[in-house]
Amino acid sequence: MDAAIHITHLQADSALLLEGCREDPQAAVPTCPPWDRAALLHHVAGVHSWHRAQIEHGPGARVRFKESPPAPQGEELPDWFEANLQGLVQALAGMDTTRPWPTWAGERPGTFYPRRMAQETAVHRWDGVGGPIDAELAVDGIDEHLGLFAPLAPGDQLAAHGTIHLHATDIDGEWLVTLGPDGVTYEHGHAKGDVALRGGAGDLLLWAWNRVAVDDRFEVFGDRGLLDAWRTGVAV
Repeated sequence: MDAAIHITHLQADSALLLEGCREDPQAAVPTCPPWDRAALLHHVAGVHSWHRAQIEHGPGARVRFKESPPAPQGEELPDWFEANLQGLVQALAGMDTTRPWPTWAGERPGTFYPRRMAQETAVHRWDGVGGPIDAELAVDGIDEHLGLFAPLAPGDQLAAHGTIHLHATDIDGEWLVTLGPDGVTYEHGHAKGDVALRGGAGDLLLWAWNRVAVDDRFEVFGDRGLLDAWRTGVAV
């Protein structure tokens, strides 16, 4: 997905999250207890600030979270979030994504940053105010999760080993995910797994992030125990 598209999603989802916080900052966020919308916005504001600081600093050295400007609490937060978002968007639009950059996950292509900001904000927008996640963005998010976050789960934390076939039903997107003794790996494409989970791409992304249960929005064929193993073992 092009960086400009990531930035567009970042802006749209940030606006929805901000609007929800301004309407009811004390509304509970059930998927991120014990946060309310204000606490969720504060978290996202901090992540935005950190990544903006890194991009503005440049690719020469890594910027740590504690080195970035902290987001304020209370009544100042919404306006600060909005102003910082504008700075983040400008930084993302102007950065050189063709060269490698330092990240918390090691050296990565510059495209890491617009993608990470779009994905972080999309899932947390859903946490805060709900609503569908764009299918193309969701496919991109599943790719990111399987390549970046899921491999952080140790194999010995997985309650069962086997393969999960994820199949998006509203857009082209299929993944064969292996839960093994060495952790989580994946490959793209249609293949038979020990269990298949079929659903909309946005719902599959939310399932991968342990935001939604395997309910009637999905079709399941095979060993459901592997889906439980993901839920309990891939908690990143």
